[in-house]
Amino acid sequence: MRVELGPWDVLAHVPAVFLESAEQVDRLIAGKESGLSMRDFARDSFTATAREFVNSLSPSGIRILVESLPTNLKDGEPALGLIKTALAEGINVVTVDKGPLALGFDALKEASSASGAKLGYSGTTGVSVPDELASERVLEIRGVLNGTTNYILSEMQERNISFGEALAGAQANGIAEPDPSLDVEGWDTVAKTLILAKTLMSASATLADVSRIGIGAETDSLIEAGRKTGRVVRLVGRARIWQGRVRVSVAPKLIGPDSPFYTVAGTSKLAVFRTESKGEVIAYARSGRDAISQTIMDDIAAIIAR
Repeated sequence: MRVELGPWDVLAHVPAVFLESAEQVDRLIAGKESGLSMRDFARDSFTATAREFVNSLSPSGIRILVESLPTNLKDGEPALGLIKTALAEGINVVTVDKGPLALGFDALKEASSASGAKLGYSGTTGVSVPDELASERVLEIRGVLNGTTNYILSEMQERNISFGEALAGAQANGIAEPDPSLDVEGWDTVAKTLILAKTLMSASATLADVSRIGIGAETDSLIEAGRKTGRVVRLVGRARIWQGRVRVSVAPKLIGPDSPFYTVAGTSKLAVFRTESKGEVIAYARSGRDAISQTIMDDIAAIIAR
């Protein structure tokens, strides 16, 4: 049996290893848990380049590559090159990595169109795009798209604790990363909002064009203002048409009881899509490993069904 390990260990120039048996899989897992690297495990089993790795997929009968490298919002690599190469070679790709889509959306779409290979990326947007939006003109997108920041803000408001205390609790519970900067500085929400805007509004904006304000100790004053007026604070990503262009922004906002974001607490996520003919369409999503695993499986199923 050939088992293709997902690229959770395809780091920089060290693409994945092919394993021939369940026993080897068990040994690899044990080795990783003991602190060994993939290189320590099987020095002769590595492919040296993304192209060599991709070229080994079709002969092995692999039709879909699932890519889940850590997000790199500087240049999208090494995942961007890996995905582009796979699509160019006719390999379907499912990714939950926001970097390649935020930075190379048009190039990946062109590679997909040229080869006919499908690209599934529902896991990069926080919420899946509702079927109701097919062939619909979207005028505005607003979303609470980051479960980590929403959890921190919920803790601050429900338990009346500081940002530092809420962040420490999120890290202790495995909700926030040891380095939470992508989340709390708003970059994760920026990437997700931008990918949605490119998908549904043909936005040409780049990461550098996005107006971004994250959350931190300074958010305490906004929360206090919300308490006095019966509102809550949510980190909201927004894409709207202004002066003929799609503008994208991310900032903490005061939300009243009349908004669907008001009751979105904890790690939950929600997006509102304002359309030309159907009014507002709402999409809701959960956070966590089970939720992202289901999203990956849904994208795989959609590719197989086409």
